[in-house]
Amino acid sequence: MPVLISGVLKDGTGTPVQNCTIQLKASRTSTTVVVNTVASENPDDAGRYSMDVEQGQYTVTLLVEGYPPSHAGVITVYDDSKPGTLNDFLGAITEDDVRPEALRRFEAMVEEVARQASEASRNATAAGQASEQAKTSAGQAAESATAAVNAAGAAEASATQAASSAASAESSAGTATTKAGEASASAASADTARTAAAASAAAAKTSEANADASRTAAGDSAVAAAASATAAQTSAERAKASETAAKASETQAASSAGNAGASATAAAASEKAAATSAAEAKASETNAATSATAAATSATAASSSASEAFTHAAASDTSASLAAQSSTAAGAAATRAEDAAKRAEDIADVISLEDASLTKKGIVKLSSATDSDSEALAATPKAVKAVMSEAQTKAPLDSPAFTGTPTTPTPPDDAKGLQTANAEFVRKLIAALVGSVPESLDTLQELADALGNDPNFATTVLNKLAGKQPLDETLTALSGKSVDGLIEYVGLRETINRAAGTMQKDQNGGDIPDKKQFARTIGAVTSTSVTFGGSGWFKIATVFMPQATSTAVIKLYGGAGFNVGAFEQAAISELVLRAGNGSPVGITATLWKRSPNGVLECAWINTSGDNYDIYVSINQYAYSLIAQCDYTSNANVTLYSAPEYSETKPTNATNGQTYTLFNSMMKPTASDVGALPITGGRLNGPLGIGTDNALGGNSIVLGDNDTGIKQNGDGVLDIYTNSAHVLRFISSLVECMTNLKVNGNVVATGEVQAGNGSSRMVNNGDIFGSVWNGWLSTHLNNNLVADVQLGAGTSVPTWDKAGSWPNTPGYVVTSVWKDANGVNIDGIAYAPLQKRLGTQWYTVQGGTA
Repeated sequence: MPVLISGVLKDGTGTPVQNCTIQLKASRTSTTVVVNTVASENPDDAGRYSMDVEQGQYTVTLLVEGYPPSHAGVITVYDDSKPGTLNDFLGAITEDDVRPEALRRFEAMVEEVARQASEASRNATAAGQASEQAKTSAGQAAESATAAVNAAGAAEASATQAASSAASAESSAGTATTKAGEASASAASADTARTAAAASAAAAKTSEANADASRTAAGDSAVAAAASATAAQTSAERAKASETAAKASETQAASSAGNAGASATAAAASEKAAATSAAEAKASETNAATSATAAATSATAASSSASEAFTHAAASDTSASLAAQSSTAAGAAATRAEDAAKRAEDIADVISLEDASLTKKGIVKLSSATDSDSEALAATPKAVKAVMSEAQTKAPLDSPAFTGTPTTPTPPDDAKGLQTANAEFVRKLIAALVGSVPESLDTLQELADALGNDPNFATTVLNKLAGKQPLDETLTALSGKSVDGLIEYVGLRETINRAAGTMQKDQNGGDIPDKKQFARTIGAVTSTSVTFGGSGWFKIATVFMPQATSTAVIKLYGGAGFNVGAFEQAAISELVLRAGNGSPVGITATLWKRSPNGVLECAWINTSGDNYDIYVSINQYAYSLIAQCDYTSNANVTLYSAPEYSETKPTNATNGQTYTLFNSMMKPTASDVGALPITGGRLNGPLGIGTDNALGGNSIVLGDNDTGIKQNGDGVLDIYTNSAHVLRFISSLVECMTNLKVNGNVVATGEVQAGNGSSRMVNNGDIFGSVWNGWLSTHLNNNLVADVQLGAGTSVPTWDKAGSWPNTPGYVVTSVWKDANGVNIDGIAYAPLQKRLGTQWYTVQGGTA
């Protein structure tokens, strides 16, 4: 069912927000609300709003006229939600607030796994590209091997030719035969190079297969990718070996070329040695030289093929290295993916919504109990705070500081070691220590005090005894005399007689016969009798008051008049004078008035330097008043018993300030305390009767802080109930903002209007409205029958005739006649029925005769 959300929308200063729309947009689909549907509420001028909100989650937006939309937050309304303000729902704890930290970590890990999976896919693609490069390198290595085989064949053919040439020249030069054998050895070396090149091609094939396996394994799993990386590394090592073998083949081919060159040189030498031989020997020499050249050419081709094989082997090695790097990256990505999956599983275990235990992660119920033995509940901050508060009342184990009256067990009399000694134990030991010593000396402190805390007491006593006067004749003469005898002996009688009439300090002045006179004599109090006489201003004193350092007080007891029962005449007036700070020079005079019959005003005149004449104003018959004064040590006050009189205040006098000390006699007026007198007056600001005022402005609330009357402009008076604006009075109109129930009569001397004047009733009873397109009287006059009549009639003889009369629509029979003969009707008379609408007559249509 809907939940009521109501309250007053206010800004930071507490002012109601006006011209604002509260918009609720559904964030999800609930049992009654479809997602993204929008509801709105318009608070009134006082910021009040009230909404019945269905269960669901809503985004709250404030739309204030003249400002961009403001996102206030998200609220969630449940079936069991309590009614409250929008602030309550915005500040309530939401599902996101209580969302487990583990769930948020799990979502983050899911994103991380997705990112790493994407990275692994890219690494697999790179591994595939590396495999393709390895395939290309393998093909190039195969081509190089074929070229090496061809070169080896050419070298073998050249060797055969060299062998034939050597055989033909065997009869001419044995050395040529030997060199031909070396050429045959070169051919064998070339064959070895061919074999090595074939091995290089096979190794490249193996590298291709391994790289292809690495690509497939990297796509399947991280473990297979690691294995492929190992295989690729092995292939790289084999390719390196192939490179070494190719280099060896190149070296051997170069050696063969050198040997062939040596054979050519030997053949040339044989040519010189067998110059005298037959022509066929010369031809054989020529053939041998040709064979040597061909062998050198073949050796060069073999060297070129070996170099090309080395280049392709290096390319294969590079491809294998790229494959290894891709496999390594794929393995690392797979490892990170496995780690992320493991963390995701751990988090999934945490949020599995199973109860947690001492051996398993899970959901834990909170508890604020501080005396529970449960191992399945988790302590709330409230429980921790309670335990901490209790712990803070305990003393720490290290250097505890106790308060109150802590107690401990009393140790036995023979206690030793680290036991705690309490008061009872200590007193027992002290009692045993002091024994029967008098109470005044039963502690070490009292003994120390008695000895003056002197650690060398014995020496001090001996020294004092050594300084005593030895017993002599004078002391002997004094011995045994009475007090009077001693006084006479030392000549103190006169001194004692004089001292008999002196003040005793322990009486604190109580033994002074005339204390007032004594105070005046010593200057402790200055007091005099003053008579003012008539009504006016009087110079009561002259004062000397240095700037910034002096204060004086003048008190007057008594007032104007002598009448029994006139209690106000027994007045007290106090005048306090305070020096200025020299800038400007002067004094501050303040009169504290307690009675209307005492001193009324005060003033002062600076006569010279720090000298001032003090004036007071008082009414007539102020006779025999008592004046007292006091002042700081650097000031002086001279009081006058017969003050100088002036009917008006001296023209050059400076006014002092008079303050009334309100009392039961001097009661404050309404203006004195900022109150409104009962006779009426002006009240500024809102007024609350029996409560605070929430309407503000010029308003009065009664009992309820938002129910009352408020002036909302010139000539505008509004009435509110519970902050709702229900009625408005203006100079020419009364507006009602709610339903109006009248139990009695409604009397209007003018028009009654509705719909802002679109409908109205005038004092003649006519009603104007759109339902009858104007005035009701006009509508009735034009649409209702005002009169009916019969038109001109028609008579028809019907005797011995067949027919139906009247046979015209709208006609009615007016008469029927018959004579005395026969049984038939002799005739019928009929006429049209007519109606009048307004001033126009119309024949009624319809019906048949």
